[in-house]
Amino acid sequence: MTTAADQPSASPECTLAARPGYRDLHAHCLQTRDLPLPFAFGILLQRRCGCPCHRRVRP
Repeated sequence: MTTAADQPSASPECTLAARPGYRDLHAHCLQTRDLPLPFAFGILLQRRCGCPCHRRVRP
């Protein structure tokens, strides 16, 4: 079971896209995958967007 703390937060673009009139900003989101910190195993520089339109289906 995942909790709200386990879910990544939405990017600034997707947060703004939730407002009326800004729906097209989902296409401008750049946080579509986790970005690891170079040479640091297991440390993320940037997490992927938690918006439902970017969620990956995991087996």
